Amino acid sequence: MFISRIVPFCMAAAFTTSFAVLDLPNAQPKVDEAYWNKALDSTWQGLIRRNIQPYSAGAGLIHRPKSETPGDAVSEGVGYGMLVSLYANDQASFNKIWEEANSSMWGGCYYNWQMNPEGKISGTGAASDAEEDVALTLIFADKLVSAGKWQPYTSAKLGSDYKTHAQKILDCMWSSKQVTSDGILAPGAGWGGYSFVNPGYFSPAWYKIFAKFDSNGDRWNTVVDKSYEIISKSPGYSMGMVPDWMTPEGGWVGSAGLGYNAYFESRAFFKDAIRILWRVAIDAIWFDEERAKAFLKNALTFINSKGGAKAANFYQIENAGELLPADDKWFDFNNSKDKTTWRYRSEHSHLTIGMWATAAMAVGEKEDRIAFSEEMGKFYEGGDFFGKSRDESGALEDTLHNEMYFDQFLAWFGTSMMSGAFVNVVDAIDNPKAATVGDSSSLSRTSIEAVKRRLANSAGIKVAHLDGAVLMSVPVDACWEIFDLNGHVVANASGKDFFWKTRGQSGIYIVKARSRSQVYSRKISVR
Repeated sequence: MFISRIVPFCMAAAFTTSFAVLDLPNAQPKVDEAYWNKALDSTWQGLIRRNIQPYSAGAGLIHRPKSETPGDAVSEGVGYGMLVSLYANDQASFNKIWEEANSSMWGGCYYNWQMNPEGKISGTGAASDAEEDVALTLIFADKLVSAGKWQPYTSAKLGSDYKTHAQKILDCMWSSKQVTSDGILAPGAGWGGYSFVNPGYFSPAWYKIFAKFDSNGDRWNTVVDKSYEIISKSPGYSMGMVPDWMTPEGGWVGSAGLGYNAYFESRAFFKDAIRILWRVAIDAIWFDEERAKAFLKNALTFINSKGGAKAANFYQIENAGELLPADDKWFDFNNSKDKTTWRYRSEHSHLTIGMWATAAMAVGEKEDRIAFSEEMGKFYEGGDFFGKSRDESGALEDTLHNEMYFDQFLAWFGTSMMSGAFVNVVDAIDNPKAATVGDSSSLSRTSIEAVKRRLANSAGIKVAHLDGAVLMSVPVDACWEIFDLNGHVVANASGKDFFWKTRGQSGIYIVKARSRSQVYSRKISVR
């Protein structure tokens, strides 16, 4: 009856043990919390299946399947993957990404920014956004350990725990000149800074966390001030936008060769620049920063003047905030010889909705938050990715034409801010607050019942309660996991049948059984 053999696909599935996003009660604004938290879990599992598991070189890293070098891995993905795995409450994946980055990308004082599909470093030097993101996640991970929510962990490669390596990165950001002496965040180690910056890298909320953590913390307050000073000089400030690249004085860089995403000679609010909304909105929500709110109010006023959530897109800055040319095609995002994966640069998608939504969450009214949630709902079909499986509108917002990397992460960040999951971990633990009730749209009201029905009846899991055990069955071989309501795995096995000896355990548990083509879920009560 009980099958103990391990079927091959279970070995890959064992990479992660997450079930639910990090549960830290908070008073942040929220909309459709239950619905989006379910989506966050599913889409993180999709990132694992698409961007981690298929790759043997750099196994454990986040890979870009459709970049200019398809199948490569970049330090940006390390930072993004560690952010998402932390908020997905998936310590196993968090450690795996960090450990592989330490083994294959760490250069002694920063992570080299690119590794090719064969597992060799092809881009040396630091990308400062990756360094600050990794440092922030390590600080938060250390806090989760001290609160007993995560287990202590020391990197086998570095011999350092989370806290020690976070301090190492912060020190190296200064010594390697990723930050200038007067607080300008340069885009890389000794690259740019006084001559040009990527304002989409500016993360003032991070720097406030660093200031409290760092043994030399005061230096980070200068980075906060300098970041807002530069943002205020943006030629798009009145519209709540910055260009992809600019000089610290607010001038145009005048080069299309800076970075992968730069467009219109770096003068557009395109894929590098749009991240400023998310990064600054975090500071507005976590720290009630007035400079952040002033910028975001400009952004929200601008996008509402264009049509609100339905107008979320990339925009020109010089031409009074006009959309990017509707017929401008982008071929090089996948470097495909036959150009089969081209897409338009103008993009109303889960990516742009997710980023503009952060402004609505930080400074908008209830109707703004609901509008963005419902618009994002059009680009989430209930599976393990954001976007559309097939887009018949001609806009090319489907899995063939989207990158399935950058777009997925930026949608995840925006959605996690809508659900209230993207919290200041240090503050939520040190100064716990009662969770506020969020806004609820028609999306949430219609979907919560569907989720309940799926958990209660779903997907062919048959359950028989026995004395001191539960017998569960599915039609095919599957990997089984039993989770408690805190997302911890309490049992696992493989096969068509799972005979779980409960050993006196009681309460509500979530059963997940994953076959090669299906994921089954069910909530069970054990007494």
